[in-house]
Amino acid sequence: MIAGQFRLRPPLRLGTRIAAMTMTAILAVQALNAAAFLLLPPPKMTVYGARWLIGKIEEAVPAIFAASEKDRPLLAGQAGARSSLQIHWEPKGERNQPDPPRLGPPPLDRVRASLEKDLEKEVRMIIIRDQGPPGPNFERDLVFLPPDFMKRLPMGPVTPAEAEIPIFGEFEIAIQGLDGSWLSVQPQKQPRLAAFLRPLFVTLIGAVILVLGLSTFTAKRSLRPLDRLVAAAQKLGHTREVAPVPLAGLNEFAVIAGAMNEMQSRIKQFLDERTQMLAAISHDLRTPLTRLRLKAEDLSDSQIKDQLIEDLDEMELMISATLTFAGDDLKREPQERVDLAALLISLCDGFSDRQQLAYYSGPNHAHLLCQKAAMKRAFDNLIGNAIKYGARAEVNLAISGGTAFVSIADNGPGIPFEQVELAFQPFRRLEDSRNRESGGVGLGLAIARDIIRAHGGEIDLRNRPEGGLEALVRLPTHIAAHPPSKVPAASKR
Repeated sequence: MIAGQFRLRPPLRLGTRIAAMTMTAILAVQALNAAAFLLLPPPKMTVYGARWLIGKIEEAVPAIFAASEKDRPLLAGQAGARSSLQIHWEPKGERNQPDPPRLGPPPLDRVRASLEKDLEKEVRMIIIRDQGPPGPNFERDLVFLPPDFMKRLPMGPVTPAEAEIPIFGEFEIAIQGLDGSWLSVQPQKQPRLAAFLRPLFVTLIGAVILVLGLSTFTAKRSLRPLDRLVAAAQKLGHTREVAPVPLAGLNEFAVIAGAMNEMQSRIKQFLDERTQMLAAISHDLRTPLTRLRLKAEDLSDSQIKDQLIEDLDEMELMISATLTFAGDDLKREPQERVDLAALLISLCDGFSDRQQLAYYSGPNHAHLLCQKAAMKRAFDNLIGNAIKYGARAEVNLAISGGTAFVSIADNGPGIPFEQVELAFQPFRRLEDSRNRESGGVGLGLAIARDIIRAHGGEIDLRNRPEGGLEALVRLPTHIAAHPPSKVPAASKR
């Protein structure tokens, strides 16, 4: 068995992964449910004795209402702490008008009756509100068997002779003093988040988190091979080299990956054959052109001779440009770390030394990984075009968000919007808008765009509002530019 050819554990198919995730989520939720009910302490519930509760309230109320208003909140809090209750004093007017007295659960109603009897001369009103479970909720429509069940229960104040009466659940005893202020008595509140620590809530929230986490994990793992296919497709559109997609671990996507790899190879082979054929044809044309030129030189001086030699020179220029373009494509220059700012400054200096106007603005250093000779040829063509057709070139470099932005502007007549794309076509010269005497064979922009796109970038042309044409180049780079510094006077604006 060859190492790496087979795997001990073949990757799971997409359907199997989804089924495994579903089963894992169900088992995890069940385990969480069992752990919550077995490990979490059951919720605590305080049961108050009616006679004990009456005694604590009758002990606290006279003392609180007898004190000054500024001392009542403190006394109410201290009384509540001593009796495991929550007692709160409210000034007159803060509490809304209470509901009229209503019949509550018999134990609470008997507490109210006892307090009204014992505190008759010290308070105006006593209202008891049943605030819910545990215990029966008397706001519901309850059916009692026998029908006279409620009539058989003891009513009225609690007597000393009878047994203690348990009081369950949440309640509020609102007592209005003679001065109109209120005293609220309630059971001690549990911590704010205590309700969420009950097994029911823990199980519910935990189940949502478990299912969401497992689903997200499975979806990402299942779609990761698709992300690799997308990355390979994007790379195919930005480079001339084949970027084969590894088939290991792709499962259902392996067929697509294999087809993409085959497509990349065929496209690369097709382009190489076309480029080689173009280079061969251009090279073979040199011999008959040379013979034609020699024969033209033997002609007597005339206007026809001059025109013929001019046409031959133009054909020679086209063939040389084509050979250069094809040769650069076939050489496959290796990439290296290049200082783009220094390269642009050097090109502007070169044009300035030849008494041509070329200005640079931007950082002094900005590095990216590229083919140096090819990148230099692309920007040399763009700057040269700006000088040919616009008399000057204004070059600007900026680095932002991992992208290098280069603009090359001129002061020429520009290009009509509908003809911008035509300017990038090989051997296409837009003589209606550009200078006919400027020379060239129409390969400069085509070569520049081909090089820039091969580096994952893009180039656009636009007419400037103040006049002239501007070439906008975007190149990916993850290396930040150095701070600007002085550039040779011939190039820096």
